[in-house]
Amino acid sequence: MATLVCLAVLGGACSDVDGGAVELSWKLRPASSSDPDKFVDCASGKPGTRPVTAIRLDWTVGDDMGFDEWPCSDNSGVTRFALPPGTALLSVSPRCAEGAAALDTYIAPAPEQRNVILGDTVSLGAVEIVVVVSYCDDQPCICQ
Repeated sequence: MATLVCLAVLGGACSDVDGGAVELSWKLRPASSSDPDKFVDCASGKPGTRPVTAIRLDWTVGDDMGFDEWPCSDNSGVTRFALPPGTALLSVSPRCAEGAAALDTYIAPAPEQRNVILGDTVSLGAVEIVVVVSYCDDQPCICQ
């Protein structure tokens, strides 16, 4: 009966719950306070920058490590129920088309420690990532 309800309600999108999940949303803020924009798009359009293509969530729970990532323009993401139960260290970072963004081109929030419970979703809330998008001739910029 539960399978039929699951199929009817979710249109066949049921999956096993093997752990906990994490949800978050994000915004990109320019590093320069002289920039009139308080937030920038994933493709900032600023000279010397290229688009942030994805936002990555890394986790460590005991000896288990994993990650998930979403298109930057989605502005939010939720993992599958894949994180093992226990104390998790969660960190967020921007990704460029070539891979990880250079560490000197952004400031992400400090990693957060959260308790992951089987079948529950941990919320990181709104995450703000500060990206370097100006003075690119003088310093490295995001996804340069």
